[in-house]
Amino acid sequence: MGEKKIKLIEGNMYEYEVYDLIDEYSEILSNKVELFDFNNPPIDPRYLAVSLIETMAKNRGIGLAANQVGLPYRVFVMGAQNVAFACFNPEILNTKGEETVPEGCLSFPGLYLKVKRPYMIDVRYTEMNGNVKEVTFEGLTARIFQHELDHLNGVRFTSLVGPVALDIAKQKVKKNLKKLGNIVSY
Repeated sequence: MGEKKIKLIEGNMYEYEVYDLIDEYSEILSNKVELFDFNNPPIDPRYLAVSLIETMAKNRGIGLAANQVGLPYRVFVMGAQNVAFACFNPEILNTKGEETVPEGCLSFPGLYLKVKRPYMIDVRYTEMNGNVKEVTFEGLTARIFQHELDHLNGVRFTSLVGPVALDIAKQKVKKNLKKLGNIVSY
């Protein structure tokens, strides 16, 4: 893994490291990740959360699941512009509406697919401090949550579209990578 660093967040010092993204074909991306055990944590949840947030930021993403960096923990981070948070053991309680919107993914640079998802979701997750939170997300925030939860369930976003749509999108990857400086991914 990477070099350990320290960051001041809301008056507290946090140690973290920036992880490397794993290969898009890595087996861990195809497997459902087990629940994170706060009673016997395999890693300090604060260290993990800050490390994932910093890794997401370094890669100019707006979402990142632990298994995208090869870690078998049921947690993802989401956010942008200095407002990011971790969702441990996330679950969707209810959904409303639907929309089809292009999505990107840090595991598939330059690939953008139009994915149909619920527009509004009621969710439950545990924060890095162990507090359980229930909230409603809509629009882009709901989409990020669903995309990252798919990662934790072993679902690649490439499986959510038909083969023709996937082939067309793959043909545009090189062109998209040239423009990637202005585009963020999940």
